[in-house]
Amino acid sequence: MFQVVTMWNLSRPDEEMEDNVQDLKLRGYCPETFLTGQFAVKLSTNEIKPLSVSNIADKYCHTRRDLYFMKGFDHLNGKRRQITTWGQRAGHIAEDYIEAIVKEQNKRNKRTYSKLRSEEKRVYDYFNSSQNKNIEKLKALEEKTYRSTVGDTEWLLSLLSNTGRAELGLKLLHSLIKEDDSIDFNHIEIKTKIKPKPNQIGINSPATPDFIILDRRDDIKTGIVGDIKTGTEFKPFHQLTCAGYALAYENQHKKDINWGIIYFFPTRNPTAYVRPITFAQIYIFPIDDNLRRWFINFRDDAYNKISGSEPPELPPEDKRNHCYYCRFKDYCKSQGLELKNDVQE
Repeated sequence: MFQVVTMWNLSRPDEEMEDNVQDLKLRGYCPETFLTGQFAVKLSTNEIKPLSVSNIADKYCHTRRDLYFMKGFDHLNGKRRQITTWGQRAGHIAEDYIEAIVKEQNKRNKRTYSKLRSEEKRVYDYFNSSQNKNIEKLKALEEKTYRSTVGDTEWLLSLLSNTGRAELGLKLLHSLIKEDDSIDFNHIEIKTKIKPKPNQIGINSPATPDFIILDRRDDIKTGIVGDIKTGTEFKPFHQLTCAGYALAYENQHKKDINWGIIYFFPTRNPTAYVRPITFAQIYIFPIDDNLRRWFINFRDDAYNKISGSEPPELPPEDKRNHCYYCRFKDYCKSQGLELKNDVQE
């Protein structure tokens, strides 16, 4: 998370890309962003439940059957069997470790690489001990997967350790080169709860982004919302989560959020042949009207899907890559889904 601050101050997109966020029309407090009457009525009568930002934005299943099983019309008639996947548990562990590094309170600047490595090892050893049960469960899930490329727990833990060192190094760099108008670490708010009006914006309350950066000094007004994402690779729709949280924040506070940051951490390796050392990737982007419209379209489609009396169709054969890791895989297989090279657990 420290590198989020450093990368923002190095790039200053609010100066370089200011034109991208001028005169935005689709703010969360504008009626143009509100739900249509049909869905708003269903929410107000509890016919359907409000969706989270992740429910709306995280489109992994091509036809969104997974969303229907979680939130759809027949959800109360009985939950589908869900399996816990390696990627889900790995994502939670990665996010917890990144937060542990951010909360590191040692005020002394470690001015050598060896001291930074030593400091990170202290944090990592404590985290590893406190998360021992979760890590063992992660290893057990790895043993059950049908592909060796799906999960590699030891590789993941190595990446976490190296990313922690990079975070502490960039924290030190920032302390040495920051200026009066720089965004600072004390501007980061972790897991802030946003309370929009679901019947207006279609986002449940509270909505909780991984972090918000607010700098409301008289001469500087910067609003950034950020999300930590994990997986094999960055997906374009990951940016939609930031658009959703921006709309939710604006809906509650009537104050603008113009920028989004995705902190992408690789938890799965795309190849079984090499285990490279990689670090978190930072994606900074304007939350412009195009991105906001994209999120609104996703939102309306999601509400349309969960309002149906029957679940969406099975995804076509060429759109089943995610099915191997889906929580509802077993149920869909009982409904006729075929997966090549899959194994029974």
